[in-house]
Parts: sequence; structure tokens; C-alpha cells
Amino acid sequence: MEDGFHSYCDKVCSLIRRPSAREAARKELLAHLEDHAAVLEERGIPADLAARQAVESMGDPYALGRQLDRCHDSLLPRLSRLQAIAACVLFFFGFMIGLIQTTGCFRHENFLLPASSLPCWPMETVLAGGSVNGAGKVGGYTIRAREAALVQTDDTPSAPAHPEVQVSVTVSHWQPWLDNLHYANVPAVWHDLAGGSGTVEIDGTSSTLLASRWCLHLEDATPGSRRFSITLGRPGDQCILNVFLDEEVPSS
Repeated sequence: MEDGFHSYCDKVCSLIRRPSAREAARKELLAHLEDHAAVLEERGIPADLAARQAVESMGDPYALGRQLDRCHDSLLPRLSRLQAIAACVLFFFGFMIGLIQTTGCFRHENFLLPASSLPCWPMETVLAGGSVNGAGKVGGYTIRAREAALVQTDDTPSAPAHPEVQVSVTVSHWQPWLDNLHYANVPAVWHDLAGGSGTVEIDGTSSTLLASRWCLHLEDATPGSRRFSITLGRPGDQCILNVFLDEEVPSS
């Protein structure tokens, strides 16, 4: 693994002319490759294959080296602190204008999830509000509770209308080269105070480059209950959420 990483870094850094920039790029690039490979290994990919995929994801080393060399052009050290601050301010205002106007490469749907809302589907009806708290990590992804409600589902040929507990969560990460966590890979169960339990069905409702929103459906929630806990993930890699409804779950 290390030999492949160092070989890739050697090729990239061979095109960076400034020694200080070359050393900094090597350290950052090596750390990036090691982190990427570690994430892949956590997904069950063998170490050698994870290392190879991490290197391949970085692309052509010589093209990357030329880009880094241009970024560390000899003119850059001459920029004053005031100029650097001005550049940051301009970038910030450009970013905010892009978010507000929803135009350009900073359109909010590319980076920001839409506001959380229940029910999950427009044809359903909220019977009672609720709240949910809790946060944690599953597989290196951060899961945060957003909203909970008691919902009347729509009547369909496959399932008659019935009351259902729904919970909205966000699942985020800060590594753009990773895919969003897929809900099918996350086991989920619910429990209530009376000892009842059941499975949780998960739907993905929206996603961006760095985050996605899931809707959790507590299947066959116990009538008469108002408090539930939801466990997402497997032992040793779990997130627990606590749900509080304003009204009890009625009988179907």
C-alpha cells in the first residue's frame, strides 16, 4: 500500500518546482490517499484493492502535478495579507449571492438539502406532531435527527391507509469522492417503552453532493405508545434516535 502511495506522490511532485510547495503537497496527498483507502477498507474492501482504488480515484498524477505547480506559482508568495483577505471576502459574497439567487455553480440544491418536512409523501396526512433527538455516526457518515410525526398513509392497492410513525434524518459526510451512504446497507429497528419492537423501513427522499435525507417508517408501531427509540446500524457502529409523539399511536 505504502509503496503505491509513495510512487504516485513521486510522480505528482516531480512537476512541482517550488521545494516548499512540493513537500507540503506530498504530505497532504499522502494523507488523503491513506484516509481514502481506510474508508474503503471499512466498507470491507481488501487493503490492496482499497489502496489501488484510492490511487486510481486521484487520476493522472502528471496532470495533477501540473495543476499543483500552477497553484504554487512564484507570484503567489508576493500576495499581501490584505489581498488574500480581499479574495476570501469576494469568494464569500459570491458564494452567498449564488445561494440566495440559486444560480451558478453554488446553487443551493448542489450543496444544501431542502428544508425537512413530513409527511414523506404529498398524499399522506399528518395526524399529530412530534419531536426527535439524537445523532451519531454509522460507517463514518454522520446521522442527525430532524423531525418526527404521526402520519396517516395513503390508501393503495398493496397497503390500506393506516397510522404510521415517520422520522426525517440527514446523513452527511465531508469527503466529496465518497458516495452518499445507501439506506439499504443500514439495518434499523425500533423499540417502545412497553417492550414492543419492529423493523424500520427507510426511503431516500433527496440528496446533494455531501448529504442525503432519509425518511424512516416505523412498521407496525404499537398502538397506545408515544415514545420510541430507533437503532440504526450494527453493534459497535450504531446511532440511536429518540422519538416523542404529541399523541398516542391509534389502532389501525
